[in-house]
Amino acid sequence: MGADEVLAGTIDLRFSGEGLAPGQVNVAYGLYPSWRGRGLATRAVLLASQYAASEGGAEAVIQVEPENPASAAVARRAGFTPSKPMHGKDGARFDWYIRGLHAAAR
Repeated sequence: MGADEVLAGTIDLRFSGEGLAPGQVNVAYGLYPSWRGRGLATRAVLLASQYAASEGGAEAVIQVEPENPASAAVARRAGFTPSKPMHGKDGARFDWYIRGLHAAAR
């Protein structure tokens, strides 16, 4: 990064992992507080979804902690729909949001 460039957050794609079916891609994101509320997370999720589709992903999954309504709002704004809640190996509950990636490839 250059001297005047600043990291606003992160985005992560996982093409395999706990609870994911073949073809599902987990999308995880986070923004530093000073960058929130500008639509950056939604834009990052949309761009990452396009990339996941280009790499053969069929469906994107966003796992949201129930206490994080802002993250759920990002998922909904990016075109994800609520799915069934899932529990991790440690018993933690996550609300799943799903989006088919066929439209994201465009």
